[in-house]
Amino acid sequence: MNSLERRVMITKENIDIIFDYLLSGDVEVIENSAILGVEFALHMFMEYSKRRGVPLIVEDIFDTLPVYLTHLRFLGVNFEDLDMKVIKVGGSQDAGNVVARVRFETDPLIYQRKIDQKLQKIIPDGKYIHLVLGLERLLSIQNNPHMIRAVLSSIRQKLGEKDGMSVYILEKPLAKNPLFNPLPMLEDLATSVIELVDEGAGIIGVYLKKSRLALLMNTQRLLISPRDVVGWWE
Repeated sequence: MNSLERRVMITKENIDIIFDYLLSGDVEVIENSAILGVEFALHMFMEYSKRRGVPLIVEDIFDTLPVYLTHLRFLGVNFEDLDMKVIKVGGSQDAGNVVARVRFETDPLIYQRKIDQKLQKIIPDGKYIHLVLGLERLLSIQNNPHMIRAVLSSIRQKLGEKDGMSVYILEKPLAKNPLFNPLPMLEDLATSVIELVDEGAGIIGVYLKKSRLALLMNTQRLLISPRDVVGWWE
């Protein structure tokens, strides 16, 4: 078996190493096809942010964040709203520490300009994580390929930022617009692409589709147990 095909279980001891490495990138895309995959990715970002002192700023598009946080609370995961600052885009349900609101704009350029203006007011000096939830919802309502490409082009502008890491977590089955599949273009512009898939027996597979992390871990296929993750930081 090729060494990059072997499967390695993520442990509490190496999770910080993995996140430290990811933080050195510009634009990270996480495509989720696993049940509860986004929830546990979000949980790990929140915990990493608290323990490492790296501020977490969540861009919540159309009430996506409240859904995932409700699922985490149902599973017994404890967290505080102050664990994350939130830029609210549309929607009506607040979750987290909402520090800014942006009215949704159908023009992607105007929309991104408003987001950037809010970000500039709240981003700290030094490292930070800008986590975007609900991108697939934004893409699904665009009514022509030109508008979808405009959304993706705005993401491309994040490349080269010195201190911030932009992370886009999206539900892969919902991301494909009937008019245009944005995933190939999104994957092409990203610094790193990770896919979450169900492996059975309560295990989530973390497939490093495009990531320097594969060299660090000497594999493209990682495994993680959400059941174990819940107990790591109790």
